[in-house]
Amino acid sequence: MEDAFYKEMNRLEDVDDYNLLKKVEKDNVILFNTYIEGDEQNNEQLIISYFKKGNKEWVLNKADACYDEWSAYLGDKPYIWCGTLTEPAQDKVYVGDAEANIIEVEGSSKRVWYHLSENENEEIKVKLTDGTEEWLKKVKY
Repeated sequence: MEDAFYKEMNRLEDVDDYNLLKKVEKDNVILFNTYIEGDEQNNEQLIISYFKKGNKEWVLNKADACYDEWSAYLGDKPYIWCGTLTEPAQDKVYVGDAEANIIEVEGSSKRVWYHLSENENEEIKVKLTDGTEEWLKKVKY
């Protein structure tokens, strides 16, 4: 999977530099950031990528930036829900009834959470260290 990541990154002509931050093999996920000269607004964005194994080799299936408290890539299943936590009091994230995975970003106060889901319309809430909960995304019926 990591070889497929590097192969894919080397194909990107507009990316000047990138860093693999974390590989989560159990979910086929890699967290990385990129640097594009002259694009200060998008530099250092935290991007989550999902890989699938097909024909005996890994391929990048989808990737999306986790630039806010929550975002999602809704191309097809599994859906990737992700976001960035910046407040120390934000302890856990729940996507539907499932607890999301949280990745500590080394050298930063940011943490990235993600969850792979079969549901394209999930409710998302964050649990604070004091036990209270805040909605990040509520489903409207």
